[in-house]
Amino acid sequence: MTDLHCHLLPGIDDGAKDFDMSLELLRQERNQGVTNIVFTSHFRPDEEDLHDFLKARNRAFGSLMKALEQQDGYNFSYKLGAEVYFSPTLDQLDVGLLCFTRTPYLLIEFSFTREPAFLDRVLFDLQTKGIVPIIAHVERYEWLKDRPDILYTWANGGIIIQSNAGPLLREGETARYISMLIDHNIVKVLSSDAHHPTHRPADLGSGLMYVSQNLGQEKARELLQNGNRIFRGEDVIDNPPTMPKRRFGKWV
Repeated sequence: MTDLHCHLLPGIDDGAKDFDMSLELLRQERNQGVTNIVFTSHFRPDEEDLHDFLKARNRAFGSLMKALEQQDGYNFSYKLGAEVYFSPTLDQLDVGLLCFTRTPYLLIEFSFTREPAFLDRVLFDLQTKGIVPIIAHVERYEWLKDRPDILYTWANGGIIIQSNAGPLLREGETARYISMLIDHNIVKVLSSDAHHPTHRPADLGSGLMYVSQNLGQEKARELLQNGNRIFRGEDVIDNPPTMPKRRFGKWV
C-alpha cells in the first residue's frame, strides 16, 4: 500500500513539527498497512526559490532517515516529491525536480475558493513535457464541486485525480461526493494527506476499507493498485472515467 500524499518530514511545512511527530505519523502509516511513502512537502513557487526548497527538503529527509537508523520496525520504501501550489508560471520551472523520485508524476494543489488563471494551458504544457499532473485532494475545491465535467475532462485526458481518505471516514456530503467520483472512475488514487497524529492522521488503510465496504472490493483494489503503480512510475489501471449525471439537483 502506498501513501502518495503526506506531510511527514520534520519541520519543513505545516505537517510534522519535529522528529517525534514524524515518528508517530510513521507509526500510524505502518499500522494502516502502508509500505511505500512519498514525502510531499508544500512548495509555493511564487513565494519560494526552488533550489532552496529542495535543499531544505533534502536536509529534513536526511535527518529523518538518520534518526530512523536508531529505530526498529520502520521498513518503508521512501520517495521524495512535493505538493506544488499552482502558479501560471509553473510550466516554466524545472518541475521534474519536484516530481516523485524517478517518475513523471507531479502533485499539484489549487486555491480552495477560486479557479486559477491559465489553468488549462499550464496543465497542457506540463503534459506536453511528459509530466503527469496529480490533482491533490479534489474534494477541497469549492469552485470544482459543481463542475464534474472539468474533472471528467481532466481524467479522460490523463490527469490523475487524488482524494483524501479522511473525509470518507467522517461520512456526510463530502464523503458522498468523493464516493461518486470514485464510482465514475474519476478519482484514481486515495491518500492520507497526513499532517498531525490527532488532527490530520495517517488513515489511508481505513479509507480503503471504507471504499471496500461501501463501493466494493474491486474499487478499493484498483485505488490501492494505482497508488502502487504511481510509486513505481507506471501508468494507472486503464479504466476510463464516466460522466456523472445531474438528478434532483445532485450529481450522481
